[in-house]
Amino acid sequence: MTPRGLEAVLRRAALRAFDLSEADVPFVWPRNDHAAEGADAAVALAPRLVGRVRDTLPKGREDSHRRVVCERISDEVDAMAEEGEPDAGFARVLADKRGFTNVTFTCEQRQNLLRAAADGPRYLTGRPWTGTGEWPRSELHEAGPLAQARRYARADARARIALAVGEQAPPPGPEGEASWRDRYLDTGHAELFTPAGRVLGRIGEDSARVAFCRSLPEHPRESETTGRDLPVLPSADKPGAWVRLTDANPAFRMRYAHAHALSSLRWADRTPAPGARGCHHGHGAKVRGLLFDGPSVLDTAARREEPHILVRYLEALTSAYDEWRTGSTTAAEPAQGPEPTWAALDPALPAAVAGVIGTGLFLLGVSAPTRL
Repeated sequence: MTPRGLEAVLRRAALRAFDLSEADVPFVWPRNDHAAEGADAAVALAPRLVGRVRDTLPKGREDSHRRVVCERISDEVDAMAEEGEPDAGFARVLADKRGFTNVTFTCEQRQNLLRAAADGPRYLTGRPWTGTGEWPRSELHEAGPLAQARRYARADARARIALAVGEQAPPPGPEGEASWRDRYLDTGHAELFTPAGRVLGRIGEDSARVAFCRSLPEHPRESETTGRDLPVLPSADKPGAWVRLTDANPAFRMRYAHAHALSSLRWADRTPAPGARGCHHGHGAKVRGLLFDGPSVLDTAARREEPHILVRYLEALTSAYDEWRTGSTTAAEPAQGPEPTWAALDPALPAAVAGVIGTGLFLLGVSAPTRL
């Protein structure tokens, strides 16, 4: 069950419950981070709908109106499920005191979410990338000052995100293999004589683009940082952690997570685990929740024209994936042989992570290596 799929179900329920037209029901993104404990998603449709249906409600306070509207929507979803509508067959639908509809997915719906997210472009933007044209990309070394290179990188990210979610179908995205090589790190630095060029020769283009897009202010102070040893404007003399190939470098962590996710699928194919028994979705709930929120995060980044929103989301997904992949599987699948990896037990999850992280990095203008 994808966010767009869940929104469509609750929209139909609202139309039925209050005899409304399509134009009367606003689009509201379902969110995992708004959900009550144990639920997969929450939709704040009722608070947005109260004003349109107030005349049909009993007299009462605003909070009671939200609850009444939410309960009617929830009851209608249950009725749709009883009538045999497959998309409405959730494990649980519950209205809370905020007026949010909390939805708990079935195991099959959770698995379908992961399968959908593996196609990152279609999942995040709601359509295939089969349009024409080119993705915007500036030559950062042509900038003089570091601040100018930062403006170039941020403008690229904004334009690429806008193109991805715009009215026209975007051009095809990344295809095939991608390596760790960086043209600025692999070539001589004789022509990299500007401050922007020198920092590219020191930390590489991918780290530079992430560094430039990671912070909120358009005009940061020269000494400003976005974390420990992470300058907003890294220089050749003071690159900070952006020069390192370790977890201290957010760009490296995200690119490594993408490469690891794809590599783990290849490893799992070569060393298959024993037949899985039962559902493993409990262990991956945090990763799955972040994957679910991906489309709404991208929509917000596009609407606000703030690429740092996408960067921070990808970092959070990377951290959740790292936590998931390093967890023990002994309790989940006791076996007589070597302990299987989570990727072997649940290959749909790393495939989904690779799809979303790879697409997100592409929209930032950052390459996503496919092998470790």
